[in-house]
Amino acid sequence: MLISAILVALIAIGSQWWFSHAITRTWLYPIWAGFLVAVAMGEPVLGMKAAAYIQLTYLGWITAGGTMPGNLMVAGVFGTALTIISGASPNLAPTFAVPFSLLGILINQAYMTINSFWVHKADQYLEKGNIRGLRLMNYLPSGITATVLYGIPAFALVYFGGDFATNALKAIPEPMIAALNVVGALMPALGIAMLLSFLGKKKIVAFFFIGYFLTIYAKVDTMAVTVFAAAVAVLIYLFTGKSEQAAEAEQIETASPEEADVQTGGKKLLKKDLVKHFLLGYSSETCYNYERLQALGTTNAMVPIVRRLYETKEQQAKALKKYMVFFNTEPSWIGTVIHGVAASMEEQSANGADIDAEDINAVRTGLMGPMAGIGDTVSQGIAYPILAGIACSLALAGNVAGPILFEVAYKVLMIGMGYAMYMMGYKQGKSAIVKILSAGTLNRITEAFSIVGLMVVGNMAATRVNIKTPIAFKVGEVGINLQNILNSLLPGMLPLIATLLVWKLLSKKVKPTYIIVIIFVVGVITSLIGLLAVAS
Repeated sequence: MLISAILVALIAIGSQWWFSHAITRTWLYPIWAGFLVAVAMGEPVLGMKAAAYIQLTYLGWITAGGTMPGNLMVAGVFGTALTIISGASPNLAPTFAVPFSLLGILINQAYMTINSFWVHKADQYLEKGNIRGLRLMNYLPSGITATVLYGIPAFALVYFGGDFATNALKAIPEPMIAALNVVGALMPALGIAMLLSFLGKKKIVAFFFIGYFLTIYAKVDTMAVTVFAAAVAVLIYLFTGKSEQAAEAEQIETASPEEADVQTGGKKLLKKDLVKHFLLGYSSETCYNYERLQALGTTNAMVPIVRRLYETKEQQAKALKKYMVFFNTEPSWIGTVIHGVAASMEEQSANGADIDAEDINAVRTGLMGPMAGIGDTVSQGIAYPILAGIACSLALAGNVAGPILFEVAYKVLMIGMGYAMYMMGYKQGKSAIVKILSAGTLNRITEAFSIVGLMVVGNMAATRVNIKTPIAFKVGEVGINLQNILNSLLPGMLPLIATLLVWKLLSKKVKPTYIIVIIFVVGVITSLIGLLAVAS
């Protein structure tokens, strides 16, 4: 148990201390973090299923700009661990995870607040020309903070909490256990509805219902729906006219100075410098904090660039200071293009071009908003839920390939797209980004992937909100089963109604945390009075 507790503590630390998104980005998501916990605790199948149920609850929860409606990392790690040590059914995992998730919001606030102190210490090191000290501040203090806030509690839960959790579960009456199972069966409706709200533009929301009815009537699984949806999306992309994105292009143009002619001097960045810069960019959120968000991590990433371009430590420190300003964008998929542009402009400046710190930061500031919007949509609104949905379907069937597929596919897509965008930014500068936005290429791609996402979400609404009504009665000598009547009208009617009701609440700006409470109360009451039960 000691080894398991240590391993789970390390997973908890890595899920929040993002020392490199190339490694830890997927630890944010319960389907992978929970699976790692399950392996560490010697219960890969049980824990994997628990992680999948938790993941479905949080499928549409988007984290951006340092804010989050719930702490997914804590939910995945602690919820899975508690399910395993208590010996509970995986169906109960969401009811364990949700309280941890809400508590995790406070922990995250403490984490990001404390990290602000390390940024000021990094400023002091940079003033003295101590680049090594600056880099140390990006990694070590935030790692210690994550250990205290996340690692130690995770260790204590696994090492000391086993007997308590088991006894507490045994003390819960059977009817209440059944009620909590209903709550767990209803919880995926929230994640699905949140994703539907994020992707469901009016002109394409019908694809959600197409995915739903394909699943209900054609009995196709998630993978088949995904393949069909991808084919439909490709056709729509090919035959849809280009939409205009002039407003975004104009925003970038007005925020950016005219690009200077590239100077052909003796200072040239090598391919290995660019690769180092790109990879270190995945550490931009290592010391994520409320005051300047990604500033310290972005500055740390620029170190290989300035070391190649400037000879003295004083020159290098001066060049780095410009990056210690507020900065925040999507850091892994699309936002890497900004780092490429910055490297290109820094190279031009070092070779005598008329580019100063204000010029570089004007471009970075102008790009970070549009790139964040596109990047968050691609990564959190499309790639993640599609891959996680497929992974959950496989995991709940007992197939460990589910979370492994998620890990591999997500990382390949993220690093591949991230590197391509970085090199585009370096080679072509902001002009290439303006052209793409004005032509609407990324918008069309995003819409195509949204169609895939909506159809997959429709499939999950039909298969993962596992509720039914057990009501049965007699009229004379004839037995009446209400669920059979509902199935004759529309199979899966109750899951669809539950999902649409939650979607309606979200459209009325009801907070997800309030909806969680509503689901909990409704699930418990309807189970205890015999109105709802878990569908087999």
